[in-house]
Amino acid sequence: MDRPAMASVFRMRHVPASISGVRSLGRGQADPIFHSRPLGEAIRFVVQADGQYDLSAVTVSYGDRSTPPLGGYEIKRLWAEYGQRWMEA
Repeated sequence: MDRPAMASVFRMRHVPASISGVRSLGRGQADPIFHSRPLGEAIRFVVQADGQYDLSAVTVSYGDRSTPPLGGYEIKRLWAEYGQRWMEA
């Protein structure tokens, strides 16, 4: 993902997004269920959940169906580029 693409995703930080592919690390624990939340919050959750959940298959879907979901690598790159600004108004 190049910088213009990252900037485009950043501008969409308030659109509804859904998180999938997060798995529990504990035996016998249910995998978490996520409800729709703004894209910026979804990205922050994934970054902060690293180490608490298995994120090897994580994706964040946003926008219309033609928009490809973000994977773990893209999420980390976006957070590294924009950091806490994901939560700004």
